[in-house]
Formats: sequence, structure tokens, C-alpha cells
Amino acid sequence: MTEHKGKRKFREHLEALFAAAGSPKPAAICSASRDRLGRSSLSVQRISDWRSGKHTPTNKLFREFLRAVDSLARQRNIALPVALADPAVWDRLLRAARAKTPSPAPEESRQITVGAVRIPIRPVAESDPLELGVHRTSRLEGAPPLPTYVPRDADSAVSAQLVEARETGGLVLLVGESTAGKSRCAFEAVRRELPEHWIIAPPAASDLSPVLAHVSLPRSGRRRWVLWLDDLDRFLLPGGLDQGMLSAILEQRVVVMATMRSEVYGNYSERALRGMDADVASVRRLGSRVLNLIEPLVLDRQWSETEMGRLRAHLANPNPDSRLADAAHHHGVHGIAEYLAAGPKLLEEFLTTRRQPKGHPRGAALVQAAIDLARAGISTPLPAETLLELSTCYLCAGDASRLQAESPEQALAWATEIQFGVAGMLVATDTTEAWRPFDYLVDAVASAVEATAIPDEVWEAAVTHANGGSELLPVGRSAFRFGRLVLSERCFSPLAAQGNHVAMHDLGFVQRERRPEHTWSAWYRTVSETGTPLQARALGALHEIEGRWDKAAACYERAAGQGDALAMRLRGVIAQRHSQDDEAHEWYVRATEGGDAVATAFFNEPRIYRPEMGHELGSETWDPNAEWDEEDEEPWQMTARTSRILSCNLEILADMAHEELDELGDQPISPNSFGIFFALLPASTWNQPRRWRRRALRALDDLNEDITLGHAPEPRCAAEELALHFALESASAMTRDQPDLVAEFTQGLPEQQGDYDWGVCSDLLFQDHDVLFLYDPMMQGLEHPDNPLNQHMGIRNLRPEGWFEEFGNVSPRDPSRGFTH
Repeated sequence: MTEHKGKRKFREHLEALFAAAGSPKPAAICSASRDRLGRSSLSVQRISDWRSGKHTPTNKLFREFLRAVDSLARQRNIALPVALADPAVWDRLLRAARAKTPSPAPEESRQITVGAVRIPIRPVAESDPLELGVHRTSRLEGAPPLPTYVPRDADSAVSAQLVEARETGGLVLLVGESTAGKSRCAFEAVRRELPEHWIIAPPAASDLSPVLAHVSLPRSGRRRWVLWLDDLDRFLLPGGLDQGMLSAILEQRVVVMATMRSEVYGNYSERALRGMDADVASVRRLGSRVLNLIEPLVLDRQWSETEMGRLRAHLANPNPDSRLADAAHHHGVHGIAEYLAAGPKLLEEFLTTRRQPKGHPRGAALVQAAIDLARAGISTPLPAETLLELSTCYLCAGDASRLQAESPEQALAWATEIQFGVAGMLVATDTTEAWRPFDYLVDAVASAVEATAIPDEVWEAAVTHANGGSELLPVGRSAFRFGRLVLSERCFSPLAAQGNHVAMHDLGFVQRERRPEHTWSAWYRTVSETGTPLQARALGALHEIEGRWDKAAACYERAAGQGDALAMRLRGVIAQRHSQDDEAHEWYVRATEGGDAVATAFFNEPRIYRPEMGHELGSETWDPNAEWDEEDEEPWQMTARTSRILSCNLEILADMAHEELDELGDQPISPNSFGIFFALLPASTWNQPRRWRRRALRALDDLNEDITLGHAPEPRCAAEELALHFALESASAMTRDQPDLVAEFTQGLPEQQGDYDWGVCSDLLFQDHDVLFLYDPMMQGLEHPDNPLNQHMGIRNLRPEGWFEEFGNVSPRDPSRGFTH
């Protein structure tokens, strides 16, 4: 494939610049840059990549390079030609090098065709983990198909081997039990360490000769390849991956990323081969020779305490992935990845078995009874006898004919059978003949849009099962959620009488709903005087709902006095609602110091910096007090100097954000994180993956592209709006604090009325400033389109997944524009 014309023209001019400057050494250019700025973003490798066409520099970085080259040329008494020294010329060349890069022809670059078999190939950055074999988990509306990746202990070892193999090729093998998370771990490592590579994922038992032929083609020489072999044993067959094929592939400097189940890996050991049939052993010995060449990395099914600590840290962030929260709470003896992967399969089996001609209606009813008892608040093991008795509540007349073919014993056997190598729908416990439902099924049924009602018989069974035990409280709370207030009061009353503060609080709430005239407030007084910070905060929320602001404030202060950071923020909200801004600020500061992420993000809201009186950088000839005629006023547009400074700051932010992106990866941001861009975004975004952050970074580049094309920056989505807010903040700070740098950037541009009027820019460049509500502790929840205030105010979907939805009243950006950074 021929080189893109814009890139070729840029490289030709770059070589002309080197020749005109006397062919300076890249190391000397880096040194000259460092001498001038006190530091340098240049490197010998970067300059080499520009000359080879591997990368195109950013405008900011290239200007730094151009200044250094010019400095070296002057030291040799060489005057560079005007066409090679003008930054504007280079800006146009760089835009052309980046713009409209033609996509490779699909037949050449997106697949390898061998007869009827098509092997897809694509850049690692565009690869789909589900297509590569990563297990699908439950679907979550508005969320990525897979949960946020929580780093595993094996990550560092996998990354180290990939880095070692990156330049010269090599085989990396990750071994672990089924659903231990091998494919996800491998995928994240490849995406992290080999983002510039292209990935080839052949189907199982493929002849790898076409793969070898493709990576050996001269036109493929500029690309670097990853051969993805999920379940490696499927390729350790005659005609597949033997020693000769592996050696030939590695000679082309290909990185082979493979996974394999532990039990299958053991079948290739010498001891296992000796016990096999001779023909089978002969076939497997080919694979054994390949496996003997490498030392596998092992991924444990059960997560270590360190891994669980990382998971807990993720869940402590704002808006954690609810699928991970469910897995952390319910996985029990199963691994986290195991729980996430097996759950959807078990759910599908449970939901479809009743509709099948030879299904298991009694078995499904048995499972449904266990699920509903769990929904009612029961978490302890359930006797098989109880489940069988309650299963009749779920059977209908249409099931009668099939029930004769399914005995209770068969139903229980089906419901408890281990499936997918993980668990049955009913999970065995330490108690003999007692079971509990697989928790994923409980969560899925409970969260269904049309969740079925729990029969009366099941509620009574739940109270009987919990009576006198520790489950009266959860059963009572479940009953309240389902609107069964009488049943809820039956559960809370005996516990409250025994002095249980939690039950007192809950009983007061139930009695308030059932009998407003009852002395339910006495329970709250007891709680407020002797309860925990959490209970005091909950009581404060109740007072706030009822409009009792003073009592709510007193409860929040009581909880805050015991270190509850959320209560500190809520107390600040009350002060802010009553226009007590100084007091609100003090509470927000305390909440921030306590680690409350929303309060922390509140202090990150971008603002315009105003110059000190007498130090404005605008036109000296413009008198702001002069009279003007509105009829003679022309439509507002940014001045040339304003545009240049705003463009520079967009570019500076983009470069810094790009460096942050590489450091962060998919790691969540915490209230203690320091950053230039991503850590300053609203707390609701701190848990987003690298893919999301890269699109947020592109918002800076898209706005800058508007300016380079001669237009005012036009935000077309929430991400671009906030990016422009930060750029205006940065630009206003530069014009206030760095006048010498501003003068350097704007040299040669005419002085005009309205230069650097960032306040006017803030007023006129946006359709509205709704996105800044995300920083207001008083507006939490407003980002959701179902929020009543959101609907009343006509605010868009400001949840992170909606940040890139383009506004309907603007022209859309080119969806194939790619990424500058």
C-alpha cells in the first residue's frame, strides 16, 4: 500500500529541512531544545519516527523541534529558507499529514482469505475482546459490554514477557482454570503493551501457513503483528502450530499471545502422554514439544487478597461497575471472573427450560422458589423439602402433562447439576440437603423490567425461616420494598423491642407510612441519640425529604463529627441551598479532606482567570468605556490572537492528557489522584476505561481542528464542551501569568479589539453551561436523563456514556476521522 500523500509530503519537507540546516544530529536537536526550555519533550527515537513516517508529530512538539533546528543552524551561520522556517507552513503540512488518511482496502488489510475461510486482522486498538474469546458477562444498559478490568497479579509478568517479545517476537502463554479470566487478562496486556500492533485471530484448528505467508509479505513489513491463539490446544494439531511453524512465525518478529486451560495443559505432560493410547499420544507429542519451549504464566481462579483489594478500591469510586459489585458481594467460593462468565449461561438455561418440549418445569419451579426466597431476604441454606413444597406455587395447569415425566428427585438433580464447570442453579452448602440459589440468577430475576411478584406462601415461609434469627431484618426490608408493610412491621417490631437501633429506624419508617398518627418519631429520637453515623445520616436524609432542614443539618453534623465524609458534603448542600456559601464551602473542604470524591471534584470546576487591573493583554487602542453604535456592530468572532492562544492551550492540554492516558490505562482515578486533565473531570467519569478517556482526549483535538480550519471552536457534544471550558481556563491563565510566552506565540499577528476576552468567549462559544452542573454537589443525579430536574430543565444525558452523543442542532463530525493522539 502506498504512503498517504500528506505524510509523504511532510516527510519530504522534513528531509529538506535537515539538509538546509546542515544535517544536524537528532541528539544535538534534543540538546538544543533542552538548552532553550530547561527541559525537552523531544527524543532521538521520536525524531527518527517522524523521518521514517512511523508517527506524525503534534504541532506543539514540532514547533519545539523547529526552534531547536533553527537555533543550531544559526550557530553555523546558516539561514533557513523562509518556506522551511515558517511555522504556519508546517502547521498546514501537519494537518495534511493527519487528515483523511485513506482506509486500507478490506481485501488487503482486514482479512486473510484462504478458500472459504476468512481470518480477520485489525489494529489492536480496534479489536473486540468478545470476538477474541473473552467471556461475555451480563449486559448493562449504557455500559460497555465488559465490566471494568480490575488488574490481576499476573499482569506484570504478562506485560514483561510481551515487552520482551515486542521487537524480536516470542510466545507468551497464560494458563489457568476455566473462566479464571485468562482471555481478558491477555487481551488487556496486549492492548496495554502492544497498541501499535495488528492482531490476527485465526479460527480453531486453522492451517497457519496463510498467516505466515501474510506476515512475511513485503507490504506487511511496516506492521508489527500479534498472533492471538485463545485455547492454544486447538492449534497444537498436525498442520497447526508445531515447532517448525512456531520458529518460522517468530522469525518474522511476531508476538504470539496464547491461553490454555490448566487441565488441558496437564494432558501434554510426559506423565500424561505415557498413559494415553499410542495414536493420541503421538498427536499430542507435537504440541508437547512446543509447550516445552516456554515457561507458562499461571492465572489463579480464586482472586488473591491483593486483587480483592484492587476490586474494593474500584468499588469505592463514584459509579462503580455494578456487575463487579454483584460479583464481589455474591461470588462466594467462586472466582470473580468465574462468577461473571458462568452467570449468563445459567440464566439462559433457567429461562428457556420451561418453554422446551422436554424441559424441566418442576426443576425450574424449584429454582424459582429458591430465587424468590432470596429476594425476600433469606440468605441461609434452604432445605430441599421447603423448596419442593413451595415449587407448587409456580406450576400451572399446562405443566401437568410434563410433570408426570419429571419426579421431584429428577427436578432436584437437574437444578443442582454442576454446569459449565462452575456451579448448578442451586449451589450445595455445608448443611446436608440444604441449598442456595446461584446469586447471579437472583440478581438477574430481581433486576428484570417485569420482575414477577413473590407469592404469599413464599413470604410466610421467609418469615418462618427467619423468625428468631438474624434474617428478620433483611426480610422486613424486602417486604417494605415490595409494599408489604404489615409483614415488614412484623419483622422489625421484635428486634426493635430488643434494642436493635437499625430495626428502630426501619420500624419508625414503616409506622410513619402505615399510621402517621403513631408515635413513630420516638424510635428516631432513640436512634439519633445512640445510633451510628450511618443511621444519623439516614435520619438526616429523612428529615430533609420532609423539609425539616434544621433537624437534617443536626443529624448530618452528628454523623460528620464521627468522621462521615458524605454527611459533611450533605451538610454543605443544605448550607448552599440556603445561600450560606461560605459555610457550604467549609463543609465541602472538610468532605474533600475526608476523601469524598464528589466534593473533591467540586473544586476542579474550570473557571476563567481574570487579569489584574492594569495588566490586560488586550489592545492598547481599545477603550472599553467608549460609546458604540449597536447598529454598526459586526457579528462577533474570535480575534487572531485569541484563536492562536486558545489553539496553543488546546494542543498543550492534549499533549499532557496523552501522557496521562498512557500512565492511567484503565486504572480508576481516586480523590487523591493528581492530573492535568482526566483527574480534573467530574467524579462520575473517574471509573471510565482507557477507550473512553481517549475519546475525551480527542475532543481537545477536534476543537483545535476547528480553529486550524479558520473557524471558532464549536462544541458538538458534552465532552467537547468540557474540553473547551478547560482550554479557556488554561488560556486565560496563560494570558494573565505568562505575557512573554503569549507574545512569542502571537508574534506577527495584528492587535485587535477584544483580544483575550475570555469571558465573552465563555458566553458565546457554548449553547449552554449545563455540563458544569456535574461539579455541583447540590446537583448529584442531575446527569441522568430520567431525573425529574433534568427533564424539567431540558438537560441532555450527561452520564459518561452520553458524553459523545452529538447535539442534534450541529453538523456532525466525520465519524472516520480517527485520532490525532
